[in-house]
Amino acid sequence: MADHDDAERFELLAHRVLDAHQVLRDLLKALPLPVEVPSFDPEGSVEDTREALVSLSRARDLVWDEPIPEVHRKAIQTLILEWFMGYEELVLTNSAGPAPWRMDAVEYAMSRFATLAIMLADGELDDDES
Repeated sequence: MADHDDAERFELLAHRVLDAHQVLRDLLKALPLPVEVPSFDPEGSVEDTREALVSLSRARDLVWDEPIPEVHRKAIQTLILEWFMGYEELVLTNSAGPAPWRMDAVEYAMSRFATLAIMLADGELDDDES
């Protein structure tokens, strides 16, 4: 029973990570100086996965050149970092096993991601926050 629950939770978290990646792609593409990041396909080739990850890592640097408030640049950089933390922990979970704390770490990273993304989209960040 626990194995089934673990597999179900893993699948749910994997979908959340993929959805968060699409949010990042849309956000980066909508910037004043659009940043294109390839789609992320976990079933894709190693080269495609590497390209998507390297592109997203590069986007963290490119955000600093955007003509947007610094608090927004910091928020986008943090979103990318939260995504990487969730993704990396998900990969570890897949290879080392579904320990509850690993899946909790993915869940918390995606929760922080969602909260910050909503705050950014709703204009709840101002120049006094970071």
